[in-house]
Amino acid sequence: MKKLFVFIAVCLFIGVPATAHAETEEQSNHTFSQPFQNVTSSLTGTSVKATMYFTKIDYWDVKKATFNLKYQITQLENEENSDITVAVNGVKFYSWRPGKTTDIQTETIDIPLDLISGSNTLTIEGQIVNAEGSDSYKLVQTPANWLTIYDGSNVNFQYDLILPENTIHSFYNHFAGADTIANQQSAIVVPENASVEELSAASYALTGVSRIITTSENYLPLHSLDEKDVLNKPYLLVISSYDQLPDKYKSQIDEKEVSDKAILKFFNTEDQHVLVATSKDTAQLMNAGRYIANEELMTQTEKAEKVIDANTKTFTSSLEFDGNIPLTSSGDQLVGSYHQEQVYFVDLPVDRNNADGSSLDIHMKYSDNLDFDHSLVTVYVNDLPVGSKKLSKSKANGDQLQLNFPDGLEISDAFVIKVAFDLNVSNPEILHNGDTPWALIQNDSNVFIQTEESEEVLFSNYPNIFIQNQTFADLGIVLPEKLNADYFKALTNVLNLLGNYTQSNTGDITFYKDEPSKNELVSHNLIILGTPKDNPLIKKLNKELYFQYSDDFDTFVSNEKLSIESEYGKSIGTAQLLFSPYNKEAVSLILTGVDSENVYLASTQLKSQANTSIYQGDAVVVDTDYRRYDYRFKKEASAEEEESIVSRIVSRRDALVYSVVFILAVVLVALVLYYIIKRYYSNTGERGGNRDE
Repeated sequence: MKKLFVFIAVCLFIGVPATAHAETEEQSNHTFSQPFQNVTSSLTGTSVKATMYFTKIDYWDVKKATFNLKYQITQLENEENSDITVAVNGVKFYSWRPGKTTDIQTETIDIPLDLISGSNTLTIEGQIVNAEGSDSYKLVQTPANWLTIYDGSNVNFQYDLILPENTIHSFYNHFAGADTIANQQSAIVVPENASVEELSAASYALTGVSRIITTSENYLPLHSLDEKDVLNKPYLLVISSYDQLPDKYKSQIDEKEVSDKAILKFFNTEDQHVLVATSKDTAQLMNAGRYIANEELMTQTEKAEKVIDANTKTFTSSLEFDGNIPLTSSGDQLVGSYHQEQVYFVDLPVDRNNADGSSLDIHMKYSDNLDFDHSLVTVYVNDLPVGSKKLSKSKANGDQLQLNFPDGLEISDAFVIKVAFDLNVSNPEILHNGDTPWALIQNDSNVFIQTEESEEVLFSNYPNIFIQNQTFADLGIVLPEKLNADYFKALTNVLNLLGNYTQSNTGDITFYKDEPSKNELVSHNLIILGTPKDNPLIKKLNKELYFQYSDDFDTFVSNEKLSIESEYGKSIGTAQLLFSPYNKEAVSLILTGVDSENVYLASTQLKSQANTSIYQGDAVVVDTDYRRYDYRFKKEASAEEEESIVSRIVSRRDALVYSVVFILAVVLVALVLYYIIKRYYSNTGERGGNRDE
């Protein structure tokens, strides 16, 4: 569920298969289809409206754009008809009356190219009528969901490619383009025996690019230069120290120039488009990785070469999140009688969770010809009504709805706000076009979301637990002794999702190939991947794992959650979230299996938000048939352990003083009562003896 405009920019590719040929050989006749972010939705009311979004990439020379709609209408009465109209960027250009059937229908509609810009809004409006006329119509009120728009609707582009110009900006646009990524024509490559600094630089670059291109199905991969098939891709980003740089690039870069600086150099040929980042100074190489991770800098670099030194400012600009989120930048108008809706997608920083105290402030105008006894506005959060207000004729030219979200309202880092107007009219039988009711949501409307950090070490909170202040929370990645293709694919999965959730390139990713010291382990949140045979730290941590290895480390063994047959234990991969054994305030993610293929298998469950969202526990098991198991082992999901009554009292000085005073008072009262009772019985005994005498 990851974020609206990011999603738009990186939609799935449907069309010609990927090839490894240069684009000059296949520059013409490309096809790309963008499915909408909306899932299947049913619309209610006499007049309905659905809004969707799509993007045209700037290096496309578009020849044709087609809207493919998959929809269904309910059974209407014999005298009733439904009209559906399509608009792009507010301009209506196509209308039709669907067939009277309850079957799923499709409509293929050519979009006028002059209506299409970079980012586009597509709206579908529908109404039920039972009379025709040039200036009037009769609407039929129905409470039913009469129009359903199905997942799978899309906009298909047919286009020619405009090849990259000789600038880093142009390379970046193509390298990170939705069609390039979906076609698997881009990759980041590092030397075969990459150093930890080279891996850090590549990780900064990958996560920075992935936050704008990651799709639900396709990813920007990280590979080694020894993988020959990868080197034929049309778009490559090579990140390497100067000493390990391939000769064909090394010979064209002056060694003296990179002694204490890094260089980005674009090699733009007919056969391939390659950007090289290199330096003899490891600190500057990592600085170059951060530069590539900064979208603003990359799109502003209008030359083929860029020198980066210690004075180059590479950090990503970002605004501190204060909880205020505008709903619309230009205002949104809803036109038509009866029920009208406007939907807003709201995103929170991923390291924040909703807390009690959120509110909404809507500024609005509406027409003054409504039936104000029966017209109102209602706000929904994820389809849950949170408040409403009657519309008033005296405030038609400027009204406001302020409301607080109910306490305990559960919303995630991405949710939907729906503003619904019921624009009822006094004479619903006949509506003249000039009297059509309307409402305007003004551009100073906003939502305030009270948030708090979530510290639960569960997969339902992943990857948030590795992110703080919108960047990496001091991340240490402990690698196997040697990286193979499986491990590069596992890193690709982990880093793409982390990058998709970060907004800043200022956080640190530190790699370790050799076993880190205890002091180093204490200072990081950890991601540890490998097998007991190639990563000694996993062998040492075996007793800490929820799913542990046998004594000879050749299979997983059964535990209280899952019985594991010995051969089956050799074919599974596990992802396990622990409090760090070296720092109880830090977190450890361990991806492990008996062999590297199983480590990669475990990483597939962490490559997208759609995957991680299905898991609620702290341990995931997946086998080679992709059967998946989700378990929770921790009793407490955060590092703050419950305090005992004694520790609570001791930790509160005032409470301790009051407790001591209370105990002394009780003892004193008990002693007084004891002596009073004792004296009473003593006196009674003496008086009784005198009477006997």
